Amino acid sequence: MEQKICIRGEQCVKGNILQDISEFYKHPQMLDGHLNKCKSCCKKEEQERKNILNQDPNFVEKEKQRHRAKYHRLGYKDIYKPSKEEKKETIRKYKEKYPEKYKAKNVTQKLPRKTGNELHHWSYNQQDWLDIIELSIKDHSEIHTHMVYDPEYMYYRDNQNTLLNTKQKHLNYIKQFINI
Repeated sequence: MEQKICIRGEQCVKGNILQDISEFYKHPQMLDGHLNKCKSCCKKEEQERKNILNQDPNFVEKEKQRHRAKYHRLGYKDIYKPSKEEKKETIRKYKEKYPEKYKAKNVTQKLPRKTGNELHHWSYNQQDWLDIIELSIKDHSEIHTHMVYDPEYMYYRDNQNTLLNTKQKHLNYIKQFINI
């Protein structure tokens, strides 16, 4: 088994020890055909570089523009866009699976809210349809990653599977993830 020493030494995750040649990326211009840094060191350097670049607003904006251009150039919009029939079928299945959510959304759809905000139902029981929480789109998306809907009780559950069956429990739970 061929082995090699990473020249980065102390910065190498595995230390300055002999490692299997498979722990080094191939590089045809090197004498032995592999880079002098192990894969772990390469990944660590790349992450450090990304962290530094992401603090520069000019770089971030250029990356956004580059990704948008690539998205349109390669025609991803047409590839990933569902057809009208697929969209109708998805909505039909959702209505069928969660009729209480669909009805609650129709009741609260016309309620006033700040621009850029969404309404969050903590309960889908009919008496609670108008008792809602207004959140930014980002916060609303964030809290839904930490909760699971329980259609049997029409409430959400937290990560420990505890039923959030009062508005106060719900608010206390989501305060861990967002500022409200």
